[in-house]
Amino acid sequence: MASLLAAALGVGACGSVEIDRDPGGTGASGGTGAPGGPGEAEPFPETCSAPDLYPVCDTDAKFCGNGVVDTCDVCWSLDGNAPQCVEATEACDSAVSETCSSLGYAGGRTACSDTCSIDVRDCDSCLGAPNQLACARPRVDGYNVSDIAMASDEQGLAAAWLSFDDKVRFARFSTSLELERQWDCVDARSALRVALAPSPGGFLMAVGGAGDDPELWLYRLDPDGDEIAVRLIKNAAYPVLAARPGAPPLLVYASTNVAWAPAKIVAELLDEDGEATWQATVADTAHGETAAAAFADPGFVVSTGVLTDDGEDAGATVLVPIDASGEVGPARELAGLRDVALAPAGAGRVGGVWLHGERFEVGWLDGQAALAGDPVTIATRDPAKDTQEHAITVSNGRAIVALVEEEATQVSLFHVDADGSLAVPRYAFSREPAGLSWLAAAPADDGAALVWTTYAEPASSRFVLGRARR
Repeated sequence: MASLLAAALGVGACGSVEIDRDPGGTGASGGTGAPGGPGEAEPFPETCSAPDLYPVCDTDAKFCGNGVVDTCDVCWSLDGNAPQCVEATEACDSAVSETCSSLGYAGGRTACSDTCSIDVRDCDSCLGAPNQLACARPRVDGYNVSDIAMASDEQGLAAAWLSFDDKVRFARFSTSLELERQWDCVDARSALRVALAPSPGGFLMAVGGAGDDPELWLYRLDPDGDEIAVRLIKNAAYPVLAARPGAPPLLVYASTNVAWAPAKIVAELLDEDGEATWQATVADTAHGETAAAAFADPGFVVSTGVLTDDGEDAGATVLVPIDASGEVGPARELAGLRDVALAPAGAGRVGGVWLHGERFEVGWLDGQAALAGDPVTIATRDPAKDTQEHAITVSNGRAIVALVEEEATQVSLFHVDADGSLAVPRYAFSREPAGLSWLAAAPADDGAALVWTTYAEPASSRFVLGRARR
């Protein structure tokens, strides 16, 4: 694993990025190419593991590439039965009749892929809200994403993401969202989750295992993402990293022989080498995928879902404080809470967003994991979706919450002050007509940075960055 990673980091390619600051106007969202002048944008890289995709009308004869949008019969036979046929039409061929706007995006440019499908990766989904600073479409491989994490340090932003075929990617971005460096494809073995946090001298990245006898790989990276060391934790899955300013993060994971089974939830305070300075058990039996954690300066708050005696979700959350020495405080159970996301909010304070019954709430916790005042409702649950991606950062005491709404087609932002008031009226930050799949956030200067992806064929799998001011 280490040798593969070292080889991948040797490339360090960056290239241009499409940056949108004026959706619908005459700037980059109108398709002017790479920043600095008009022209064709740099192509997207090849995917880590390209699927076998064929143009809809290409069988014995090749139609895709002839410059004509062809219609054909697509036929098949099952178990020797008579053939069944349906009429199919290419979405495009060389030229594209659909525009980004006609497809529901704010602007940008479409293209025709080499399989005669419409490439929407250069469409702009950001809507130009007053608190939007910029959005960008970096030239990275955003196909087949199965999880994503984001972090920030003094130099800028970083993202790490997994694909369903067990590849892990890492990229560095400036605070203005320009792509500075990225990995080639790296084998992640069998993984379910990726976590990322800054640490003195660079970053720590955790890639959690899947299946039986799962393994968690903890990578120590320099500021550019070059590998310094790798630590293996056996029988561990679902890592969470809780960042601390100027110090190594807390690692939380499920200690288990089977990743999906009820597990012991373990917390380790890491040193600069990624080794544990202390270890504590947060919960004896929980599902690792429900865990979240945040720095409460000087301690931490960890949350995890409650299970029934037969291992089912009990529809409640346990909040557990841990002090700076690793001493675990009394757990606090809150009925009806699930899907908790946490963020550090200053000395002895954590901000959180969660689903409480049928409504999303923002609340504040003290260092003992107790609610500091009544949570405020920001939205109701989307009845059309079983889960809704959401993320939270806190900037100078104000929570910036991103919530995927409108049947997974919109990222809405909520700016919530400590007294529960909405400091900025709720607004739509971006719209993805084909639906979002993953969302992550990190603090960035006086505000928040976001990253989200969509799930489609390679030519339509979008990887988008956004910045919002506080």
